[in-house]
Amino acid sequence: MRYDYVREDGRTISTDTRLDYKSIADAITLLLRDNPELDEDEVLRTDMIEGATSAFEFMSDLVRKIGSTQAIARGTADYIGDLQERMARLERREYSLRGLIAKVMNAAAITKAELPEATLSIRAGVPRVVIVEERDIPDEFMRIKKEPDKLRIKAAISAHEHVPGAMMSNPEPVLAIHVK
Repeated sequence: MRYDYVREDGRTISTDTRLDYKSIADAITLLLRDNPELDEDEVLRTDMIEGATSAFEFMSDLVRKIGSTQAIARGTADYIGDLQERMARLERREYSLRGLIAKVMNAAAITKAELPEATLSIRAGVPRVVIVEERDIPDEFMRIKKEPDKLRIKAAISAHEHVPGAMMSNPEPVLAIHVK
């Protein structure tokens, strides 16, 4: 589908509904340049842009793509959750099977068994650290993660306090998409 826009000088500008940003932006620029009265009336400007360009169709297509992308992301997250649960079950199974092999070898007092699939051996383990009471551990044995507390910094700056090394940014426009 094509949209034709006739300029004041009689030239016809045609835009097709190929949904590409460049042609839409060019059509909007021409429309606004040739109709300066649209600067003062947002409702009329919006109606003219909707009627004379494919901007709204383009944005609708993008909203549908956003919805599709969100659905895929949710499905992927669910699938990842399912796979993580499966991995945890398989890891528990492996741990149980290893334990069963160790019990059989211990019961038979065997420290090494050569099988067609693998060679099994029981060896002494390595001692590991067990934390009995974390609050009793001296600071020299603690790792401390240091990071800015942005909520406290924002509160201080909002209260007109100077916070060295920090400042508030200019607000950026946020696109809201209401589907429901």
